[in-house]
Amino acid sequence: MSNADFAFIYPFFTTEEINKLEQKFLELIQYNVTVKASLYAKYFFELRTLYKDNDKDFPLAPLNTMEAGKLEIRSHKYQDAFSDVTKEKAKMNSTIGSAETVHKEKKVTGYAVIN
Repeated sequence: MSNADFAFIYPFFTTEEINKLEQKFLELIQYNVTVKASLYAKYFFELRTLYKDNDKDFPLAPLNTMEAGKLEIRSHKYQDAFSDVTKEKAKMNSTIGSAETVHKEKKVTGYAVIN
């Protein structure tokens, strides 16, 4: 399902709001969305069994090596992007913190000491 599908099902949320919620969630878990192969297989086969019990064709095929590789590459790209953003935020906070320290020193002593 896409975020637009969720917005359709839950019309009190716009697609943009759901996109922001998803982005914040991923940031909070640091884009760690790894699923162990054993857990993936467990749920895949459980879902397939549920479909068979209801006489329906299961719409998903098992994840093959090539598709898994593509997902892995995509995941690494998102992790790298998150890492870059995190480093930039830390750099900005460090610069802001230094400016605040200089301002406090000047206020207390009358002189700004810059290391």
